[in-house]
Amino acid sequence: MSLSFSDRLLIGLAPAAVSLVRVSGVLRPRIGEARIAACDPALGAQPWQGAVAALSEMKLPAGKATVVLSNHFVRYALVPWSDALSGEEEESAYVRHHFARIHGERARGWAMRAAEGPAGAPRLASAIDAQLLAAIKQLFSRGTKARLVSVQPYLMAVFNRWRGSIPSGGAWLVLIEADRACALLHDGRRWQSVHNARGSWLALIERERHRASAAVPELVLAHADRPVEDVPGWQLRRLPVPEPRYAAALAAA
Repeated sequence: MSLSFSDRLLIGLAPAAVSLVRVSGVLRPRIGEARIAACDPALGAQPWQGAVAALSEMKLPAGKATVVLSNHFVRYALVPWSDALSGEEEESAYVRHHFARIHGERARGWAMRAAEGPAGAPRLASAIDAQLLAAIKQLFSRGTKARLVSVQPYLMAVFNRWRGSIPSGGAWLVLIEADRACALLHDGRRWQSVHNARGSWLALIERERHRASAAVPELVLAHADRPVEDVPGWQLRRLPVPEPRYAAALAAA
């Protein structure tokens, strides 16, 4: 079998750019081909249509593809634990009901997923436009040499990669993109809160610190596509992000 079919493709979809890196090897991963293509955030009625159009123009090499979605395209929620659920169908309905309570009728058109977590703890759930998921799958069904194996929200991908860096005393995991920040508060055992919003990452976590009923960690694990400056009152630790910043950062995930 050709070596190329054992390669991994890490593809990042964001409003203004699509990035791709090709990763070879398992024990000693090597980043090979890397590309970034600009796209038009205003193309189409949905904010992701420009990114999908740019991806469709890329000639993808052979490999197992993971598509990572910018937090601009994802909504998150902590879904309370329920002992009454039995089976995948009931769990899916429960997650969908929770998003509908927050977002109303528009949640009917979303594809949702809840991450595994400790029994009794809230579960971190994500939702994306079901049409976005369908469009990505369609791209990989049209004779491309690449094979789609996973579509992941940015937060999920980074948390899975860096969860071992969260100490027992807890930390904020903050993902910083252009005009958007996503902040996950983890106490070292379970998720405590998640917020994904436009604007400054610092304003976001400062607001959440003031809302909290108890003391929150000062440690901030920052995963950013741009330089992040130290700020008073917070212990900032920058997570390594190789080039190209959006997709290559996930090459070890």
